[in-house]
Amino acid sequence: MAIAPIVPQRLQAAHRESLERHFLALGAEDRRLRFGANPGDAGLSAYVARIDFERDEVFAVARIDFERDEVFAVADDELVLLGVIHVAFTGDEAELGLSVLPSHRGRGVGTALFERAVVHLRNRGTRKVFVHCLAENEAMLHLSRKHGMQVVSDGVEREAFLVLHPPTLDTFLHEWAQDEHAAATKR
Repeated sequence: MAIAPIVPQRLQAAHRESLERHFLALGAEDRRLRFGANPGDAGLSAYVARIDFERDEVFAVARIDFERDEVFAVADDELVLLGVIHVAFTGDEAELGLSVLPSHRGRGVGTALFERAVVHLRNRGTRKVFVHCLAENEAMLHLSRKHGMQVVSDGVEREAFLVLHPPTLDTFLHEWAQDEHAAATKR
């Protein structure tokens, strides 16, 4: 499975089955690190079923307080999702959950997804983003620190957070260019 240039694309409800296959492809330890426990196949299916792809983004720009989700992914030439970042909004904050298939780690997939999510959040007026993970999730902690997140220790868990700057013309243009690139590379 060759990977083209790393171009995160926004997933929609039509991608739900591919998203479920991605999570089911994770081994027991990867599931535990991603979700804080191994939810099992049925738990992962239920998790994917609860993701709300349908919220109208206009409400987020108007800063109406509600919960919604965005999911970005990097796919290979066969449209297998190699990496996924789930962005769960709550008011003016958001939580990130990231997973990358083991065979594609260390290739920039996680970094591309993280950066895509942060630009998306800035452009929607999100003030703070956080990651909640187990203390032994060294990959997530490394990625969080690499992007300037402050990591706080709480026993067996860690929380990393980043206060986001307001959007700029550059961030809007950057996101638009990424969306256009992703649309051009879809099959």
